[in-house]
Formats: sequence, structure tokens, C-alpha cells
Amino acid sequence: MAKRMRGEEVLQQIFGDESSEDNEETSSDDENYLHDENLSSNEEDDEGEESSGDEEEDLEPAPPVDLWNRMPAETPGFGRLPFTVPNPGSQASVWNRPNSPLDFFQLFFTEELLTEIVNQTNEYARSRLAFRPLQRYSIWHGWVDVTVQEFKAYLGVILNMAINDKPSIKDFFTADWVTAMPFFSDVFSRRRFLQIHWMLHAGPTTPQAGPRAATRATKLSGIVNYIRQKCLELLIPYEDIAIDESTIGFKGRVSFKTYNPQKPSKWGLRVYVMADCLTSYICTFEPYYGNETTNALVRPDLPFTARIIIHLCQQLVMKSLGGGYHLYTDRFYTGCALALELLNMNIQLTGTVQRNRKDFPVNLKKKKKMAKHEVVAFERDRKVMCLLWQDKRQVSMLSTLHGNETQQQQRHVRNQVETVTKPKVIVDYTAKMGAVDHADQMCTSYNFCRKSLKWWRKMFFWLLELSIINSFVLFNKYQERIGGNKLRHLDFRRQLIVKLVANVRQPKKRPGRPGTKDTAERLNKQPHFPDQLEKAKDCAVCSDRKAPGARRLTIFCCKTCNRHPALHPKDCFEIYHTQKDFK
Repeated sequence: MAKRMRGEEVLQQIFGDESSEDNEETSSDDENYLHDENLSSNEEDDEGEESSGDEEEDLEPAPPVDLWNRMPAETPGFGRLPFTVPNPGSQASVWNRPNSPLDFFQLFFTEELLTEIVNQTNEYARSRLAFRPLQRYSIWHGWVDVTVQEFKAYLGVILNMAINDKPSIKDFFTADWVTAMPFFSDVFSRRRFLQIHWMLHAGPTTPQAGPRAATRATKLSGIVNYIRQKCLELLIPYEDIAIDESTIGFKGRVSFKTYNPQKPSKWGLRVYVMADCLTSYICTFEPYYGNETTNALVRPDLPFTARIIIHLCQQLVMKSLGGGYHLYTDRFYTGCALALELLNMNIQLTGTVQRNRKDFPVNLKKKKKMAKHEVVAFERDRKVMCLLWQDKRQVSMLSTLHGNETQQQQRHVRNQVETVTKPKVIVDYTAKMGAVDHADQMCTSYNFCRKSLKWWRKMFFWLLELSIINSFVLFNKYQERIGGNKLRHLDFRRQLIVKLVANVRQPKKRPGRPGTKDTAERLNKQPHFPDQLEKAKDCAVCSDRKAPGARRLTIFCCKTCNRHPALHPKDCFEIYHTQKDFK
């Protein structure tokens, strides 16, 4: 039974609740402490204790306030770590000195890899067709094994299809005068192209055994590892690198398909990509296969977003044999724990950050009113800096390199030039973070984007695009070093298509009987001269064998025309060379 309260206790509780609400309102009015330069950290701590406990329950546990110190205005950064990589840049000159687009492309899709794909395709085709009853008009009649040269031509046709998009693959091989493109039918018949396209099989380059043989990644693990190793070998990135995720558009049924409404391709397969900020060269990557990928990463004590960054950085450090890199990430990855962990790997970090991250300064976590273009920054142990800048909205940054220095920048706002005081860390981040996006843009500009029910086919064609983009970057770097002419992206692809197709051509039909009109030659308004034949022939103008008695013979001809048509020397000769319809 509830305890009955006396009247005095009821009045005391009512007035006590009102006084506590007044205290809460008073503490909430003091939330603009970021503008008070004379407010000490002890006073801030006291005010935090006076605030209501209900507001603090929604926030993650914050570190002690004394770990973060307010930075004075225009405080320089922590200094850049020494860059100790022995030989950054392109390493392609070591690989047999390639000089054509095909040579650079085959640094990634080597003869060894192409041979393995062809063998897997032929083996898969034989297993599928061995006991399969074929219908009368099936395209599988007459199947023969694919050769390496034929598969190169298939890749060239695929690349040209990406440049010249059509509603259906069959439209590329049509003979219709409006839409016909002779390139495709000259290289392959439609039947042969569809045979190769549907039997394409990309198994692992090395056989797998053991209890983990059947995994999601098994289908492409060999090719993924092979291309990734080539990416790491052929270019050592310069000081600035960036990591972001790429999405391969796919809407089929697969458990590790992801959804991101902020991406151009909202549904698809996710790949975590590291790129060089100077050249947009993709250095390394890691496809996401769900729990299989998560469980294979290092440091299970850290969140997944930090573990995938550390995994990619470890691959780079092991291959480059040095450190001192500066990594750019977006707010999906950035955190204080990741920044300190990368510092132990001799890598500095800069990126946008979410303010509800663990170990973020408690004084910056709450939403505060700030003056426009105002900068507030805190630092921790002279290792990590967290900054808040007010523009159209509040931008939060974390860096282990920059301080809170600012600089003047001009930007166009509604056809007017506006001068903005912007932190240098944001200027640097804006200039360098777009490396992965630039690589994605080049990959999707001319990609083979046909729908497929098989996820590994989408991944395979993405690896093909990645190899083309990286070979394009290496080609232009090589041309820059030798003083040659660089190529545009589209011109590079067209030259590569010509080299891939090479001499693969369909046999041509025997040409029929040439036409009898020769319009361009007859009516060229050039002088024509008569000549005499050894034997009389039908006149090209007035003779008609179909009508009785209408056949007319003559021993004269035009010696200027290539066909030397028989013509009567007067009217017929003039009509033949002046009228379009001379019959």
C-alpha cells in the first residue's frame, strides 16, 4: 500500500519541483560559454554538474575535460612527420618499359591472368554443355574453345560498347541502316560474342582447399588479390592519400548488398578504396562481403570503420617500406581512437568527424550558437586537434597535422565574390579528399553497365575499369617523364580498343557484281574520250535485250571510265556523261 503524505510534505514537494525546474532553465541559458574567453575549465565543469541529468543520458561517455585544452587563435599545427618512402611514384618503367596503351593495360591484365580466365571459361563451358540437350536453333551449336587473342578482342568489344551505348546487346550487331555499327559485326558474329559473354567464368587463379574453401569471396578472390597486388606494385603513392567507399551498382539478390541514399548508385556492392591524391591512382582496395570481411580484419577491439582503415594502411606500409603518409577520410571513418592508432603507424590523419564520436571534446559535442566564420578548436597532448567552424552550418574537423590557422579565400555566392575566413585544415581537406571520387568518376564515365543477376560479373567488370584507369594514369605519367604527348581518357580507351581487337576479324563475304551506273565517275564533269573496241558490244544507253528488236550494238566505248562502257559516239555518249538516269 502506498504511503500517505501529509499536507506539508505535498506543498514542500511541489515547491521543490518548481525550484529544480528554475535551476534547469538557468543552466540551459548558460550554453553559450564558447563565446566567453574568460570562462575557466573549472567553471565549465561546475556548470556541467548543475545541468540536468536527463540531457547527459543521451550523450556517450566523454573523457575527462583536462585531456582537451582550448587552443588560442592562429595556433600552428603539430608538424608533418618525415616522409620516409624510398621511391614514390610510378614503378612501371621497371616492367619491360611499356610504351603503348595495351602494354600498360597488360601490366594489370597480364598474359598469365588472361590465360587463367580463358581456361576457366573453357572448362566451365565444357561442363555445362557436356550433358545438355540442345534445341534446334540453340546458339551453343558449334561451340569451340576461346583463345587468348579472341578473349582480348572480346574485352575490346566490351569497351567499345561502353562508349557507344545501346538499349540491348543484340542492337550492336544489327544490320539495320539507321543503327548499324560495322565495328562489332566485323570483329564477332552475334552468336560468337554471346557464346563468350554468357560462358565467361572467372574462377580463382589458385585452387583453394580446407574448411574455408567455400566462401562468398571464392568466386573472385584470385582475381581480386592479383589485381590488388599489381596496383600496389606499379605505383607507390606520394605523401597524401585518401580512403573512401565506392559502390558498384547492383540490385540482385545477395546478402552483402548495401544501401546508401547519398550515393549516385544507392544499391550495390561496396568496395573500400585507397587512392593517391595527386594522380587519383587506386593503390589498394577491399571488397565488402559482410561478416566474412569484418571477421577477417585486425583489431577486433576497434569499430569496423577504424579496422578497415588500418587494414588498408597496413597493406600500403608493407609495400612502400616507409611512412609519413597523410591520410584524408570522411566522417564515416574519422575518430580520435583511429587518429592515435594511425600515429603509431607513422601516418597522420585529417577528416571531417561526427561530434557524437567517442573521445570527442565534450565542449564541442553540444550544439552551440556561434558567430559566422567563428573558429573554436581544442587539442589533446599536442597530438590531436578538434575544430568547429561556423559557415552555413557547423563543420567539425579532426586532424593530427593541422592547427587552427585560418586564411582568406574568395568564393562566388549568387554572382558575387565573397571573401571568407576559412581554417587551413578545411582548405586542405577540400583540395585533397576528392581523389577517390575522381577515380569513381573516370570508372563510371565509360563503364559496361549491363544488368546482371550474378554479382561477381559486376565486380569483374569493375576490376576491368579499375585496371584501365590505373593504366591510363601510368601512361600519362610515363609520357610526362619522357616529354611525350599525354592522351585524354577517351582517346586512351579508343587506342586500347584498336590494340585489343588487333587482327581478329570475321571472314568477309565475296563481293557481288559491281554496279552498272558508276554515277560518281560518269558525272564528275571531267573530259571523257571515246575509243574503239575489238568486238561490238551492247550500248549502255540505248540497247535493251528484253524488248524484241531493241538490241543495239556498237564498237565504240569511253576509254576514260574504268568499266569502258560501250556507247554510240554521238547522242548516247553525251547522255551517259550528263544525265543521272540515262536509261
